[in-house]
Amino acid sequence: MKRGNAEIIMILIVAMWGLSFSLTKPILNNIEVFNFMALRFLIGGGVLCGILLLLGKLKVKREQLIGGMITGAVLFLAFVFHTIGLKYTTVAKNAFIVGSSVIFVPFIATYIRKQKQPTLIWMGTYLAILGLGLVTLEGHQGGINFGDLMTLVGSIILAYYVILVEEYVKKYDATVIAAIQISVVGILSLIASLMVEKPTMHLSMDAWKGMLFLGIICTAVAYLMANIAQKHVPATNMALIYTLEPIFAALFGWLFLSEKIGLQAVIGAILIVISVAMPNMEFFIKRKGNPVQAE
Repeated sequence: MKRGNAEIIMILIVAMWGLSFSLTKPILNNIEVFNFMALRFLIGGGVLCGILLLLGKLKVKREQLIGGMITGAVLFLAFVFHTIGLKYTTVAKNAFIVGSSVIFVPFIATYIRKQKQPTLIWMGTYLAILGLGLVTLEGHQGGINFGDLMTLVGSIILAYYVILVEEYVKKYDATVIAAIQISVVGILSLIASLMVEKPTMHLSMDAWKGMLFLGIICTAVAYLMANIAQKHVPATNMALIYTLEPIFAALFGWLFLSEKIGLQAVIGAILIVISVAMPNMEFFIKRKGNPVQAE
């Protein structure tokens, strides 16, 4: 798979995740957060395990199991901190800080790999933060509170998750890693639900349809394709693509939930799109100069 195709796939996946906000919102009116996460990720994990069965890949190597368990646990922790943060802060600030995980990826990547990041990556990162602020923050949001700090911790963890996934999917089968990873999130969510919530299955037919779409398409298919795509897209670029999520969330919210989109959000969306494109300028310049190495 070429890098350009992998980035297009990632944009489509991020669009799915943006759509998931509109599907999740009505379901959460009748179900607790960890209960919802358990259902969503166990459905997704079941689908991915079924794919492994069909592909004859049920013999999992120890290294693959460890990789899937580690990335799954890290992803679960990011969800936990983001969920706690959402309870104590506004949706707008939560969305902004979650999206701001993009800024931590080049820092962590530089520290772990001892590699200097290209200037266009840093420029795109800061431009993405500005765009995220315009898309998600509007009006008076107040000062920093406990929820903001919890969300910030989750964002740092999410940035580390992006880098970890890149490391593992380049070494091992992305399908196996995804199946273990998503199953681990589902199991840990179920344990959390049993500990702090009252698990329920009382959902309407429409809610179950939405849950199945979230579990199969937005989780199983999306995370599997994301893992495959990350074999070909650097973590720093991947993080920038993730910032497109609030744009798609706002777009689908406007289409399906009649939520308003203001001029400020439109300007922010334009800045985010530019930020995602910036690192690719250097890639295509190098490709034009040396097409053999770029493939």
